[in-house]
Amino acid sequence: MAHHPVDELFDHDYDGIQEFDNDLPPWWLNLFYLTIIWSVLYLLYYHVTGIGLLQAEKYNKEVDPQWTRRADPNYQPPFWAAYSFHSPYEGSRKDVTPRMMAENPGLFGEAALIEEETIEYEPLFDAANLAAGRELFERNCGATCHANDGGGNIGPNLTDNFWIHSEGDINGIIRTIERGVPAKGMIAWKRILKPEEIHQIGSYVLTLRGTTPANPKPPQGEEYPLPPSLREDTGTGDEVPTEENTTPAEAEESNQS
Repeated sequence: MAHHPVDELFDHDYDGIQEFDNDLPPWWLNLFYLTIIWSVLYLLYYHVTGIGLLQAEKYNKEVDPQWTRRADPNYQPPFWAAYSFHSPYEGSRKDVTPRMMAENPGLFGEAALIEEETIEYEPLFDAANLAAGRELFERNCGATCHANDGGGNIGPNLTDNFWIHSEGDINGIIRTIERGVPAKGMIAWKRILKPEEIHQIGSYVLTLRGTTPANPKPPQGEEYPLPPSLREDTGTGDEVPTEENTTPAEAEESNQS
């Protein structure tokens, strides 16, 4: 058995610098061999058998949960078996995407949603709750989403009688805030705000109806006039005109002015 010198020098040099011909460490070689094995498995899984979805296919699935390779005219299968294979991690249930959850809010967590549907909210028109609702709205939903005066920015106008995701009543407004509209970029605020804070925001949004914002967006959605029972309760978003909804301190200050 030939003996390999540990410190054998190569014949060449670079600018007078020589290097030893030493063996690579075993851990480095084993890691290198593992990457080769992994790359072969990766190639088989994604590019030969077609079991896994590639990046473009994942995007198609994200945009349209009903997308399938078989229905895509641009899909080029590696071979005939690719149509019948599927990822073992997906199982028989379809991928869950943000768009699917937005379009089918009852698909997951259905029991919790049914419980939410049974809750009937009443608007909070006292000055303290409206002030808290306004502060929360302007901090979280104002400048970038609906504008501080509710006229709309990225989100729709909240001051007119046209509504997209509810009928413009307190229950519809609160549930839209809670669940969000993921397909359009609105997050589900129930994961961030407390229930009483969402109630305060919903009540404040209700007072914005009928006000005149600086730069209102055009109407979007269907028209839902304000119910007659609320027309005497809501003000302009800055005030609540009924005496029974005004605190004694505010009433005294109003009389002095």
